[in-house]
Amino acid sequence: MATTITDSASTAATTRPKVDYISALNAGSGLNTTQIVDTLVEAEILPKQNKINEQVEEKNVSISSLGQVKNDFTGFDTNLAILANQNTIVTASSSTAITVTPDSTTALQPFVHNMTVSTLAKAHTLAFPSYSTANAVFDSSGHADTIIFGVGSYSGDSFSNDANIALQSISITGTTTIQDVASQINSLTSTGLSASVLKTGDASFSLVIKSGLGANKKIYMSAQDTNDSNGLAASLSPADNVIAAVSYTTPSNSTHAAKQVVAGVDSAFTFDGISITRPTNLITDLVPGVSLELNATSAADVEVGAAHDETQALDILTAFVTEVNTLRTSMTNMTDMGAEGGDGGPLRGDTLIRSYINRLRSITTTPISNYKDDPIYLSNFGVMTELDGSLSIDTLKFSDYFKSNPSDFAALTKNRVTSGNALIQATGTGSLYKAGTYDLSLTSSDNRQSFTAATLDGAAMVLENGTFKGDSTNTLGINIVAASGAPDTRIFIGNSLISSLREFSKSVLTPGNAIDSKISTYSDEITGYEDELAKLETAMETTRARYVEQFAAMESAVSSFKKTGEYLTNFMESWRAGLK
Repeated sequence: MATTITDSASTAATTRPKVDYISALNAGSGLNTTQIVDTLVEAEILPKQNKINEQVEEKNVSISSLGQVKNDFTGFDTNLAILANQNTIVTASSSTAITVTPDSTTALQPFVHNMTVSTLAKAHTLAFPSYSTANAVFDSSGHADTIIFGVGSYSGDSFSNDANIALQSISITGTTTIQDVASQINSLTSTGLSASVLKTGDASFSLVIKSGLGANKKIYMSAQDTNDSNGLAASLSPADNVIAAVSYTTPSNSTHAAKQVVAGVDSAFTFDGISITRPTNLITDLVPGVSLELNATSAADVEVGAAHDETQALDILTAFVTEVNTLRTSMTNMTDMGAEGGDGGPLRGDTLIRSYINRLRSITTTPISNYKDDPIYLSNFGVMTELDGSLSIDTLKFSDYFKSNPSDFAALTKNRVTSGNALIQATGTGSLYKAGTYDLSLTSSDNRQSFTAATLDGAAMVLENGTFKGDSTNTLGINIVAASGAPDTRIFIGNSLISSLREFSKSVLTPGNAIDSKISTYSDEITGYEDELAKLETAMETTRARYVEQFAAMESAVSSFKKTGEYLTNFMESWRAGLK
């Protein structure tokens, strides 16, 4: 037999007579029961709401503050990257004839060299002179011709075309102007030729054709399909339709023959007494890390060089200390506990952010290794840690140490690969190699005049074109060049202080980091609080209905009592009247 379960409470609710409780309020007692109900509901619910709202506000402030910490670390990392690219080594030249410019992508080392400039590289330049207007017809003979252009070198009248620059041509008719010719030349691809029409005087214009710098970038011109001695070919070349490198003979029947106005030549200079030529005035392959630009010839030696600059180094150090202090102060203020009645920071006592403060202090006080035999400390450069954790600079101590150890400053700003011996050049490419000190062992079969094999930290290196290359997990990207007589030594791979701080910053900012996890947790808690507030809203209405019902019943009872009292009063008055 099936059993039927009846909810007695529900049954009672459905059978209970309906009462207009709102209308019943204030009906008999004369009290402001509506206000009393509101007060009772607020007294019961409002403290709970206020507490939850305070918790929501606290979590929102924490989320905002954690976001500010991330922003602080982002700015910190960006500014450290800028400082890392600055150099304490300043270039100089004793004459404006040569400009020395550092290359930001290559580690610059101090140097001094003497140079003299005898010849500047020049571009081969031809001119067709004596045109009366800028739009004059190029060849008044009226013949249709093709002019072939090339770039290369000459030996007498014999031309050798540059293997990387193909011969190209333009078309000439009896109506083609010198402006048209210039436009056609400028449209030729890969030749490096340029052309323009210059006003050289009153009613005097020249078509100028220019090549690239150097003796191997001279212009070749040849005309085809000319059957008349008065045609273009006769006006372009002394013989065999070839423009000679040195002289240009003007045919007697031509008034616009090409003239060489600038011979294409290489630059010529001495470098520490050694004669050198280059097809350019921008020399980038003599001193690692710098460009030498030749601006003018020089009668005397020009000293070019680079040296450590104390003022520049102090400026970098000051900016570095400012960045560290700014980040530390921001985090310290956020986690302040509010001693002596203070409110404290928005993240007061937060263990995560305090761990970041401690990590920041640890990095700036830890010795920097692998730059030389002895470790380097930030304090060596006069940087001291104050009682409140901030950094300060003793400029006198900085100056004393920098003057004696200028190369040590790189430990603060530059990752560096160096060798323990001047006869061995060590460099690093990429970022796969690991910081540390590695033993270099060289193998020779001719009493160390040359080397056939090498090991770095016990791992064999690969020999390619005179360079030993690291081939192990920790030394990939390390390159070693050993000069004759080089001994076994050590290779230092140093990770700079700024690099360590940037690695710390990146760990803080990596997606899914501890800050992001904490923000996510706080967001989840806010969602839970919002659910609690929604439940309190429902509870408030339920509580209000309960109080309204109770006070309505009271008002109804009071009203009933009043009616009973009035009936008894009237009954007694009538009874008394009957006794009279």
